[in-house]
Amino acid sequence: MIQAAYFGRVSLSEKGFYATPQIHYDRSLGQGNPFYYYAFGAAVSEVSVDTLSGEYQVTRVDILHDVGNSLNPAIDIGQVEGALFRGWDG
Repeated sequence: MIQAAYFGRVSLSEKGFYATPQIHYDRSLGQGNPFYYYAFGAAVSEVSVDTLSGEYQVTRVDILHDVGNSLNPAIDIGQVEGALFRGWDG
């Protein structure tokens, strides 16, 4: 069946979109709720820099992120840490 679909150029994948409820935003007035929820966080890095060579070493990183009531803490931790490292140029 897979081979027949492949040679028949039939896609076996699908996608969908979630329409978030209760969101609206009036750009002209600058009012509304454009998001269903808000997440807040901060990250602080302690870095040692050799001023002669420009070499640096990250000593520690602290992350604080409010996710509210987590459905799966392991996924939330992975998302927060992944976001930190994605924005890190080191």
